[in-house]
Amino acid sequence: MTKIAATTLFNQVLALREESGAEAAYAWAREHGEPGDPRHMNLLYALAAASGQAGTAFALLSEAVKERGFWYPADYLREDEDLASLRSEAGFAELVELCEAREEAALEQAAPGLKVLKPEPAASGGSEAGLTANRVLLVLHGDQENERDTEVFWQSAVKQGWTVGLVRSSQIKFADAHGWDDIDLGAAELREHMESMLQDSASSDRRVVLGAFSTGAEVALNALLHDELQVDGLLMVSPWLDDAAEWVEALERLEDRTPRSVWIAGADDEEGREASRTLTGGLQDRGLKARLKVVNGIGHDYPEDFAVRLAEGLTWITETK
Repeated sequence: MTKIAATTLFNQVLALREESGAEAAYAWAREHGEPGDPRHMNLLYALAAASGQAGTAFALLSEAVKERGFWYPADYLREDEDLASLRSEAGFAELVELCEAREEAALEQAAPGLKVLKPEPAASGGSEAGLTANRVLLVLHGDQENERDTEVFWQSAVKQGWTVGLVRSSQIKFADAHGWDDIDLGAAELREHMESMLQDSASSDRRVVLGAFSTGAEVALNALLHDELQVDGLLMVSPWLDDAAEWVEALERLEDRTPRSVWIAGADDEEGREASRTLTGGLQDRGLKARLKVVNGIGHDYPEDFAVRLAEGLTWITETK
């Protein structure tokens, strides 16, 4: 089965539910996604409940919470309309209490995360004694995702000699699901990660690129424009931007910085496609080099040949200006 982003799975399920109903969406979701993933199980029990399968839904929720140790927001469990039929089930209140306790603990312990993938010495130009991170790619996940979701798509950059930092937001929504509701906090965390990764690098030939999927793109732009990060480029995939026109106006904050950027969006992803087109045009109007790649046959997702597109994009961004 082809790997799809967690955000993509969620969006496809919502679209199918709107088109064909909750039962059809539930049947599709059972055949897709990663078994045992807390986000996948959330879709399954919610869709089962919405399609009148209360017993199945409760069994799935109980498995997720009691057997697998996952948690979901207590307010969501108590208030969401789709779950109304579950609230009369014996044991539902206990599941909510377990989730509430785990939620409180998770919020108290919430912290940003960074997983670093390093290239082999021959690929990076480093030595066995110690690699210098002179080609650094920091990647931000989408909504309700984590660093493991980005790894499968971006890890191929390591073969090109890039040190890849997979950033995880501290803003946890439920088990294994993180988001970027506060983009200022996200930008601050990104700066800390960047400074940590660059502390041992040589500045003369250093190259730094920000990569992002979906809502992560807004954090990357915020860090670049409002936190004034010094980077060589951006590589944005299916970007979700609240107001693309406002981001174009903010491009004046670049001043004398000239990052190159690659924007990749699916032809069937209207919001991502148009946001990419707007930002690409705005950057080009400022005399900056920006490329837009609209990929036929996909929506809010990574293209199947993303590894090739990633390699090409990084090469173009970092070539001699």
